[in-house]
Parts: sequence; structure tokens; C-alpha cells
Amino acid sequence: MNFASARRLRLGLAALLASALVSSSFADDPRSKIHGLIQVEFSDHYITPRGLHIENEGVVVQPLLLLFWNLYASETATISDVTLTTGVWNSVHTNKNPGEAEPSHWNEIDPFAGLTFKFAKAWQFDVFYTGFQSQTDSYTTSTNLSLKLTYADKWFDKFSINPYVEYFDEVTNKATVAFGGTEDDTGFYFQIGATPTIPLPKGMKLQFPTYVSLVSSNFYHQIDGSDGGSGVGLFSTQAKLSFPIKMPAGYGFWNGYVGVQYYHLVNDGLLDGNRVLGAQGFTLEEEKDLLQFHTGFSVFF
Repeated sequence: MNFASARRLRLGLAALLASALVSSSFADDPRSKIHGLIQVEFSDHYITPRGLHIENEGVVVQPLLLLFWNLYASETATISDVTLTTGVWNSVHTNKNPGEAEPSHWNEIDPFAGLTFKFAKAWQFDVFYTGFQSQTDSYTTSTNLSLKLTYADKWFDKFSINPYVEYFDEVTNKATVAFGGTEDDTGFYFQIGATPTIPLPKGMKLQFPTYVSLVSSNFYHQIDGSDGGSGVGLFSTQAKLSFPIKMPAGYGFWNGYVGVQYYHLVNDGLLDGNRVLGAQGFTLEEEKDLLQFHTGFSVFF
């Protein structure tokens, strides 16, 4: 992938999985084995969970559609639930970046599918496979595998920590910027994180999703084509307030949210990648610390 075609990337599979974790809990309704979620997010930036700074001008709109297919449920077995999740995520930008190979307001589409296993009362294991596809022909479609283990703790009365560990593997092509014809030099990372959650009155909740990524030496690449180096890739934390939206009976379960997310970028290859992506007006030092504001709503049915 050259500089002109290296420009776009990622979604947040982490964000998709977070939505799935929250929404699939409603799938206990015995009247239906299929449920769905529509989510629309509005943001001032597009920053991927891997720290790639894609867009910083105009408004970024990211709609998400999920379908939950309940395959198995038991109140007594060790494995209490198995759910298939299928969906698609998009990124649409009011700013049509002239630096793209084929500039378009529709920047990216990511189809995905995965299985969620709930077991031993408090554990959840997710296996997801996703594709990252550029609608501006700025990079080769990348396919990726994510394995995530989450523990829903009950250590405290008034809040929970919800720790998790995730393994992310580039199956085909890079999910980051590839310099010097290294598109097939796929890598991986481990993400260690938690989602501290504080329940609030009237169905509201305050969450602080936080994680650090530990990358393989070839996950990011530097401009000269060499590996970006192993170790910490980035650190991220955010504050997110969610609240229910009352709707007439029969129109699904509606929720709104507002949040602010901070990223501290560490890996040299990641910083090099952001020097050739769509976000403009930053120095290299400023790119190490990013702040994103976002809001949105979701409908579960």
C-alpha cells in the first residue's frame, strides 16, 4: 500500500463488541429467537481502536446494524447462552477528503459475524470475524479475527469493573498503514482493558471504558518500511453517560449516550501512519494525544 492508497482504515470492533455485550442480554425473551440493534453515532473525529486518526473535519456519522440469533439457552448448564451476531458498520463523513484515492462521503463499510458464549454465570467469550473495506479505494480490504474474554464481576455493591482481555489478528492484509509494499506482513495485538460501570438513578449509567494494547513488532510499520516495534501501542480511556429514552410500547428499547474519549499513542509506527492519513493540521507531537467527543442513540428490538 503506497502513501496515496494507505489512507484509511479501521473501525472499532471493540465498539461493536461492546454494543453486542449490552444488547445481547435482552435476548432472553422466550417469544423471539432473533433480536436487532440499530445504533447511530455522531463524532468530531474518526479514530480507530488501533489509534489511527482518519478524520478530524466536519461531522463523522457511523451507523451500525446488529442482528442477534439466539442458538442456545439454559438456566442450569455451565454454558447458559450461545448467540450468533451478524452485522454491518459504516463510516460516513460530511467532509469529502480530496486526498483519498476516490473521494467520497461514504468512507468505509465493515461487515462482520461472530459467536458469543456465556458460561459459569459471569464469563463471556466472543469470537468475531470482520472485514475492513474502503469505499474510497484507499486500501486493500483487510479481514481480521478477534477473540475476547470478559468477566462480569460483582465484587462491589455500587459499581462493577468488567475486566477483559482481547486478541486481535490480521488474517489477510493490514488493518494499519502498510509502507514499502508490506501489505501481507500481518501482525497481531493483545488488548487488556476494563469497563468500570456505575449504575445511576432512572436507568442511567456512567462507564469508563479503558484499555492498553500490546502489539507485535510488525503490527505497525514506519515510513521507511521497517517494523514499528513491539510493546505498548496505545492507551485509551473515556467517560460515557448512557440514558434510556422513553418511547411508546411496541417501538423497541431506546437509549442515548454522550462521551469523551482520550487516546495516548506510543508506537512509532502508529505515529508514522497517522502522518499520511486523512486527519490534517496536527504536528507529530500533537498526534500523540487525541481527544474525541461523540454522541448517539440506539434502538433494540
